[in-house]
Amino acid sequence: MDAHKKVTPSVIWSIVGTAGVACSGVLVETSMNVTFPTLMKVFNQSLNNVQWITTAYLLAVTLTIVLAAYLQRSFKFKSLIIAAGTASVIGGVICMVSTTLPIMLLGRIIQGIGTGIAMPLLFSIIMLEVPRAKQGSFVGTAGMIIALAPSLGPTYGGICLSALNWRFNFIFTLPVTIVFCIIAACFMSDNEAHRDHFNFSEYLLIVLALIALTLAVNNLSSGLANPLVWGGLLVTAAALFSFFKLAKQEGKAHIINIGVLKNTSFNLGLLIYTFLQFIQISLTFVIPNLAQLGLKTSALTSGMLLLLGSLLSAFFGPVMGRLLDSQGFKKLFLIGSCLAMAGILLYIIFAQKLSIALIVIFHVMFMTGFSMMYNNSMTIGLQQLEVMHIADGNALFNMLQQYSGSIGTAAMSVIIAIAGSPYQGQSKQVVMGSQAAFIVLFVFTLLIFACVLSLIKRDKQGLVKN
Repeated sequence: MDAHKKVTPSVIWSIVGTAGVACSGVLVETSMNVTFPTLMKVFNQSLNNVQWITTAYLLAVTLTIVLAAYLQRSFKFKSLIIAAGTASVIGGVICMVSTTLPIMLLGRIIQGIGTGIAMPLLFSIIMLEVPRAKQGSFVGTAGMIIALAPSLGPTYGGICLSALNWRFNFIFTLPVTIVFCIIAACFMSDNEAHRDHFNFSEYLLIVLALIALTLAVNNLSSGLANPLVWGGLLVTAAALFSFFKLAKQEGKAHIINIGVLKNTSFNLGLLIYTFLQFIQISLTFVIPNLAQLGLKTSALTSGMLLLLGSLLSAFFGPVMGRLLDSQGFKKLFLIGSCLAMAGILLYIIFAQKLSIALIVIFHVMFMTGFSMMYNNSMTIGLQQLEVMHIADGNALFNMLQQYSGSIGTAAMSVIIAIAGSPYQGQSKQVVMGSQAAFIVLFVFTLLIFACVLSLIKRDKQGLVKN
């Protein structure tokens, strides 16, 4: 594609509309985290059960994103965005009127399907319609919106809960979703679509693996002897082994072309992106619940704790994308990974003495480092692939992004339950459990740093496309 080719207004508006649909879904994703203490009383459920409102949603998003490459090859983009908007609205209405946890979970799953269609579609439009020289800026801006939404979610949820009630989390996003869906559908350009063979066996194996792993992680608090834990891990391993065996067979249509995983530079970008999402979504669960249950703040205050870091990340997103286009990734990734490590390490050190001010400062530090790497790692990763494989790479990025968030929420819930002693009272239990959660998240920042060093080494060897 000509590097100097201009991006047409119709492409820009289709990106705006699709981003709006995806953003609306992701916003509610974490806005519900602030409402968990309230919903525990409303539905008479434990925190471990209520957190399925987020986990089930993210799992539905993930299992839909798995189909992204197949859907984008088989259907017109306009049809896909209409389907995404419709599912988001129907799911939102069900959640809005729900009176029990199962009804709420049904609505969240339907919403997850809508977001799972819209999110990979957004980045596919950018990678296919925007010149390579401008992709960093566009992915940075679009990624900023997607990254901003889960961080702003707790603030949005806290405001709704304090001023009105939890149902308005869904009420306010419904008209927004409808408007953006109409914009995207009106400006979406036609793409070539040919109905591929749907490899049901591969999809079923992915579904089994992801659901089994989620159940295993969610029940770790009861020990490895629990059949849901060891059985879930066995099913996950068997399903993944079978999937990769099927996916390597030639001459057949596959759900995802796993051949893209042979590219080490792509894999490193994918890992950095996935680990960053795991940490970010985990923080949107740990911090609001630590603030409410541990520090005894209000829902509004707990939601506002993440606002400053989120706004700075939103501002830095497009800036970092432009810096990637003009200067490359090495300095951005090195500085970003060091800031991310420092932010989480400070949470560990001050876990027993955290104040509102310290929580905000440490979150700002992490989110600054996050903004330097998050969207740019996706851009770098996808730029390693041929155009024909962009949809497959995009599907993997978005699938692992959402699933890492799902596992992050479930894992943090389990860690807080295991590490904290119930005999010391709920407040002390949550504080101790949160400190253990921060230690786990710090390990992931170390893994990110290792991936950054590896990517820089490959770049020096001329193995990274820029």
